[in-house]
Order: sequence, then C-alpha cells, then structure tokens
Amino acid sequence: MRRGKARSTVRVAVAVFTMLVASTALAADTAGQKIADGIMLYYSVVPAELVRGYAKGKPEAAMHGGAPSGTHAHHVQVALFDKDTLERITDADVTATVREIGLGITEKPLEPFTVANALTYGNYFDMPTKTIYHIDIKVRRPGSQEIVDVKFDFRHH
Repeated sequence: MRRGKARSTVRVAVAVFTMLVASTALAADTAGQKIADGIMLYYSVVPAELVRGYAKGKPEAAMHGGAPSGTHAHHVQVALFDKDTLERITDADVTATVREIGLGITEKPLEPFTVANALTYGNYFDMPTKTIYHIDIKVRRPGSQEIVDVKFDFRHH
C-alpha cells in the first residue's frame, strides 16, 4: 500500500511539471527525468514570465523572492525521489550550475518550495542567449558526504 501512495506522489509531481512545461510550448528538452545513484530526478526549465503570471498572494508568485523582471530569466526546478522506495526527498541540499558553452558559469542553491502541496527545489537563472545551456544538478542528502551529480542540457529557443 505504501508503494502505491509513493507512486501517486510521483504521478502528481510529474503532472505538475507537465502542466508548467506544456504551457510554454517549447522544445521537448525543457523537462525530463534522470536517475543517478539511487535518486530519481524530474527537472523542468520554464521562462520566468510564466511564474510572473501567477496571481499576487499565491505561493508561486513569491518563491525565491519573486520572479525577476526581464525576458531572460528562467526557473530551473527539480523534484527528487528515492529510486527504490519512490518516496519524495525533502531534506537534501541541492545546487545547480548553469553554463552557456564558452561563457561564464552561474551556480546557485536550488531552494525548497511547494507546488501542489509537493516539495520541489528551484531558483532563477539568467539565460540571455538562444543556445544550449549545460545544467549540472548536485544533490547531497543529510548525513551523507556523497554528492549525486545529474547533468542535462536545455535548449533555449
């Protein structure tokens, strides 16, 4: 029964990510799933304009201090699950490094926030060039020195 509840939680997280990404009408590489060292990671990258569209007073409008102004900001977000138990991971230290090929690197913590009553991690990154960005997510669980490293590419159109 516990595994069924965990599967439902995963389905809700996937539905939330799909909803956010589907409304962007961007390429398929704006969201996905990766598995590394026992962690299942669902990721999504959406323009900050979508987050600014939430009504004031809604938690999404205020997350990470509010969506930055301008047209180049994007919200990088991840949901983490234990691969074996499908339990949501809610107590990890998560950072993201966003790198444009040949240019600078930006590293920020991915802060916990709640979407549809489910804890997720995210932050805003400036992505001004319409190109491919390499995104590296590092996850450290409490009590562990091991850092799980998950990489994916985001094509900004």
